[in-house]
Amino acid sequence: MAVRIAPSARAHGAQRMLSMTTLTVEAFVVFFAALVAHQLIPEHRVATWTLALISSVLLLLTAGILRRGSVGYVVGAVLQVPVILMGIVVPAMWVIGPAFAALYVYGVVRGNRWDAEKDEIDRRVLAERAAQGEANPTD
Repeated sequence: MAVRIAPSARAHGAQRMLSMTTLTVEAFVVFFAALVAHQLIPEHRVATWTLALISSVLLLLTAGILRRGSVGYVVGAVLQVPVILMGIVVPAMWVIGPAFAALYVYGVVRGNRWDAEKDEIDRRVLAERAAQGEANPTD
């Protein structure tokens, strides 16, 4: 099966749920990394907090716009870069950032595949029910 990164047509599909969850948890991790950086680099507190809060808010907003199409997924992928680059001030983010990036890619790619499989199962079941002559297949 080919890798598809286009958004799934399912309203509450696995792709969107996995991606939203990753972005939301990631926003909190960025905030907590700012708390760590607050103590590690006191001379750059304003810059650290500004970048961390902007990143956190953008991650949360991106999680909210995933339902609007592929632009949300692209923005989510781009936002993985500043999260990884937080490793400059919080070295643990060199490990945590790529882990979240991998989770995000997994959620987008694998979630889309699960949604496609679920769509196929739904089509098959609805076709079988229609062939059996059921009046309302959603009951």
